[in-house]
Amino acid sequence: MLVGDLPRGPWVVLTDEPGEFEGLPVRAIRHQPTGPMAIDFGTRSPQMGIELGEPAYHDKRFALQAALEEFETAIFVDADTRVRALPRLPTFRPGIAVTKALNATIAEHLTRYGSHRRPAFEKLAVQLTGDVEMINSARWCSEGLFAITKDGNERKFFEAWARGAESLQSEGMFTGEGGVIGLAAVCAGWTVDYETLGKLARRMQHEGGGPKTNQTIKRHC
Repeated sequence: MLVGDLPRGPWVVLTDEPGEFEGLPVRAIRHQPTGPMAIDFGTRSPQMGIELGEPAYHDKRFALQAALEEFETAIFVDADTRVRALPRLPTFRPGIAVTKALNATIAEHLTRYGSHRRPAFEKLAVQLTGDVEMINSARWCSEGLFAITKDGNERKFFEAWARGAESLQSEGMFTGEGGVIGLAAVCAGWTVDYETLGKLARRMQHEGGGPKTNQTIKRHC
């Protein structure tokens, strides 16, 4: 449905079932998720080999990396999103552009949502930047719609994201990629751009829930 909203867009889809996209104008990349897909939250159990609550949220970095093999800018869009009409896309500045949905530092976001995660992010800030106080200035990046534009430092960004994902997951924490993205942006020397995606964000509707509430949807990420 999302691809149908913008059939002329150059889509890159990360999926464990690329055959589902035959006939659609997309580049479907087979990917084995590092954790349960969204539908698994309602259909699988630990007895079936799926540990509930360990989603593969950090896998979105692989979709971005694949898109950046072909393009200077990659815009990540959550699959359960609809687009009313595509505005003329702006010129993206190098680095990262996000929406204003979560305009907060990592520390501020953790105070509002999941304060129990703060020690893990303090530890991660030291691992990635050498400064525990970085969570008071690094931004928590809204992860449903954001863009990465090449400037030569994207490798540092993705390497830091990978380290952050591995560090948190080793402690049993599989959420919080918005904070990891923010710390990775610091490692890449990027300032978070809250303005460039504004028009596009206003044309998009994130339906939310997705396969977690609709068990007929296939397992895609």
